[in-house]
Amino acid sequence: MFKLDTRDFSSAAYNGLEQVKRVVAVKNHKKASAVVQSLPAYISTWGLHRLAGDGVKYAESKSDETKYKGQVYQEFLNTLQGLSKVPFAPKDPKTLITMELRNYTGLNRLAIELAREWSFWSVTILGEAEAE
Repeated sequence: MFKLDTRDFSSAAYNGLEQVKRVVAVKNHKKASAVVQSLPAYISTWGLHRLAGDGVKYAESKSDETKYKGQVYQEFLNTLQGLSKVPFAPKDPKTLITMELRNYTGLNRLAIELAREWSFWSVTILGEAEAE
């Protein structure tokens, strides 16, 4: 059984967002904050496998206008992988698609909670959300 100290959970979320702040260009911090705040709904609707797919797509984008989305998604998945210790490759959606259903649904549920925590910290770390 996976036991989680809420302080470790908050610390993982905070540190993950600090990493986002380091990798995303300063001019995109507020846009990144908006993306972070939409993560709980995104994951609830589409699931982690879609998030991973979009993370790869946007991270490889040549456009600075969308690249930050991929950076946010990739850092989120890296944080989730480190927190959960579930073996999946954040840059390979297929590892989530082929995961046993029970493990995937548990990880997806944890991801929603982590996304909520990220959303809580996003304004503090990245600033007020700004639409694209």
